[in-house]
Amino acid sequence: MDKDLGTHLELVHRNCTAVLEAAYRFGAPMVARGRGGMVLVTSGAAWAGGATLATYGASKAFDLVLAEGLWAEWRGQGVDVLGLVLGRTDTPSHRRMRAADGESYGGDLADPYDVAEEALAHLADGPTWIHGSPNPTGGSPFGVLSRRDAVLAMSRGAATSREENGTGR
Repeated sequence: MDKDLGTHLELVHRNCTAVLEAAYRFGAPMVARGRGGMVLVTSGAAWAGGATLATYGASKAFDLVLAEGLWAEWRGQGVDVLGLVLGRTDTPSHRRMRAADGESYGGDLADPYDVAEEALAHLADGPTWIHGSPNPTGGSPFGVLSRRDAVLAMSRGAATSREENGTGR
């Protein structure tokens, strides 16, 4: 783990505790009135662990499973829940991360407005929507790979990205 424990705990709070609290506080009134919708944003990093992605991927896996579980609980009560799985998206957080790693902003990044429009258009298509996927309601992009092979593939992807951008970390 390349960061101090406090940084990892802040990430878990932001990506897990705060998301759970928001779902609880906003979801309960929606269920009570019998209508509403909620999008929980997760990441492709949720599909498998990977080198340098341990805490982030675990926190996003929490969000994915939370969204799927809430979808199952609330769908018969008039509340739509969508776990929105993002790939590389041009967000302020992504820009900060890339700048900290010495990377440029170029590349194929999804436009956040397009992502939001797509999510809202497919809110009722839960539990999961994979933005940019040819099969957005499908399963893991790792398909039939074993969990071990998926983790190794995710780790290779993280290492390749660091090498291509000259960060070497």
